[in-house]
Amino acid sequence: MNAAIRASLISDAKKLSSLQHWSIQDLLNIKLNNNNDTSIDIQNTKLLLQEVQIRLAIQHDKLTIFSKSINEYTNVAKIEGATVQRNLNNLQALHANTYQLPHQITQSQSILENFTTRNQKYVADTFEQIMDRHGTSVETLADVVIHARNMEDELPSILRRQYRQEVTLLQNTHIESFLHDRLMIQLLCEQYRSLNKGKVTGAVSLDVDILDCVDDAITEAKHVADANLGVAPEVHIQSDDSLNDDNFIPPPLIRSWLHHALVEVTKNAMTSNIQQLILQQQSSSTAAAVSSLPPPVHINIDKKELPNESKFLRIQIKDQGTGLKNRDQAFGFAQSSTQKRWNRLEEQQSYAAVRQPLGSLGVGLPLSRLMMRVFGGDLDLANHDKEGDGIDSGCTATLLINYDDTYKAKN
Repeated sequence: MNAAIRASLISDAKKLSSLQHWSIQDLLNIKLNNNNDTSIDIQNTKLLLQEVQIRLAIQHDKLTIFSKSINEYTNVAKIEGATVQRNLNNLQALHANTYQLPHQITQSQSILENFTTRNQKYVADTFEQIMDRHGTSVETLADVVIHARNMEDELPSILRRQYRQEVTLLQNTHIESFLHDRLMIQLLCEQYRSLNKGKVTGAVSLDVDILDCVDDAITEAKHVADANLGVAPEVHIQSDDSLNDDNFIPPPLIRSWLHHALVEVTKNAMTSNIQQLILQQQSSSTAAAVSSLPPPVHINIDKKELPNESKFLRIQIKDQGTGLKNRDQAFGFAQSSTQKRWNRLEEQQSYAAVRQPLGSLGVGLPLSRLMMRVFGGDLDLANHDKEGDGIDSGCTATLLINYDDTYKAKN
């Protein structure tokens, strides 16, 4: 990287306050292919390029600070930190090299000023490259965090508290901030790519068939469960009558994100049901007394209005499994207790670009919840109230999708 680009990278890393707080409506307002006014195309292209460029610089800066802190402690305590440093160096290089892609366009005197069809394709290909390059970055970050946590045990006790405070990416707020920026980078790239391919609403989906979306996720989750555990529980769907009404209007949403979250919680629900069945079979003295099939997963879909008049589409996934043991751990980044990794890169090829080829690294739920929260929704888990739910075991995952398309994503 030459000195000019490095100086630009450092400068852009300080521009957090200049980033736009995006809403779904803001995304819908971005237009391309204006035959009557190419200046609008150029203006919107510049906006998205600069947003992505600055976010890449900010992420690179966070990784640099994290790497420096880790390096200081490995030197002071004389402990082995080669794995962490190697992965951090790879992530830093990835972000720095990717940063050059939008930078070369924004600094060009010809590409945006002469916005020919060929140049438009070049820009679209650049956005796609940015998305593809970061396909496994969350997996790498999870490995970094896991190894960094393990390093804490090797430190003298007097240094551990200070270590947790100074190594920022070990703190949930810093991890969430990093992941949020990554999600927004992917979303803005997907927005441009979709618009360039002629989709009027870009990455945003309007008038989504919710039942179709849920069914897609169920199919995906069943493939995962069957491939890894040899069986996939049945899924029973129940929806509010109003969803079948011709006047029903679904909320605007990022379908790829909803799909990601639905697959994650449905797959987890199926796994929990299968684990519960195995426990029952192991504890029963009479094999015939226990079913050979796991209990079904139940999905309920309805609308929910909160006291503050906020309106949401609610999707609840109810299992009859082993239950939620530690909610904080379930949503903790890279805190999975699962022993076996599911290689989703090999098992599944149909995930959206935002989905990571991860197995059991403890990123599925925290990333899913963040996707739901970006535009004012949510994802939560709770064990069943046996009296209220009438179910003896298991938990419910609740996804809320916000109807407010003007909700501003936090930076």
